[in-house]
Amino acid sequence: MIRAIMAIIMGVGSLAAVWWLPVWGFGTLIMVAVVWGLFEYARMFLGDWVWRLTVVVSGSALAAVMLFGRVEAEILILLLMGFVFVCALAIMWRAPSLLGSAEKLGLAAFGLIYLGLALPFWGWIRAMVWGRELVILALVCAFLCDTFAFLAGKSIGRHKFAPMVSPNKTKEGFAAALVGSVVGALAVWRLALPHEPLWEVLLLAAIIWITSPLGDLVESMLKRSCGVKDSSQTIPGHGGVLDRVDALIFSGPAAYAYMKYVMGM
Repeated sequence: MIRAIMAIIMGVGSLAAVWWLPVWGFGTLIMVAVVWGLFEYARMFLGDWVWRLTVVVSGSALAAVMLFGRVEAEILILLLMGFVFVCALAIMWRAPSLLGSAEKLGLAAFGLIYLGLALPFWGWIRAMVWGRELVILALVCAFLCDTFAFLAGKSIGRHKFAPMVSPNKTKEGFAAALVGSVVGALAVWRLALPHEPLWEVLLLAAIIWITSPLGDLVESMLKRSCGVKDSSQTIPGHGGVLDRVDALIFSGPAAYAYMKYVMGM
């Protein structure tokens, strides 16, 4: 019951924030998710407090530049390289032994990309023409992907989809997720984006169907690799912030690229 109530609150709250907040306000909300998610990620994988702080600060700075600076791509690449270098120095400085230091650096660099670079693309979508409607379109597709997959998996799920990563996910649920994404896309298209060609909206629904559930599996893989069930206990019934945004991490960049280079936004 708590899980369902919190899901409704978060869903309605997210859509309201997209619609009513200005671009900078929505960007601030994304920043909160990035910082919190980086903290959870660093706590799972990095034992030393200096390493954790370095990853959180570096990833947050990268996200802030993306959300509020809107700099050119080469600047972002240079910043990313600089922050990876800082992480390498921090690991080298604080490591009691060099054994495993390369793995720690890989985890730190992945965290910068996974959260500091990927999540801010939702802010870039919001800044587009028809940005509110486009963010809602992608979010509703992602939400209904998860809802339809859960319902189908519970009721008719028989065949495991990725048993090593997430034993509860089924092939039937994955197929139902496509139905959910299409239903969500059709609803938002009809209500808010009737001027857009239907085939473009449906293709976006297919992209979200691939990137959202599989992005969820990526986070499950990360958690299982360090032996935890949830990234934290921040949200009652749902785990941590990272557990809630996992399906949006890869779908954001994918949706942005599609909207800009195919839909021409």
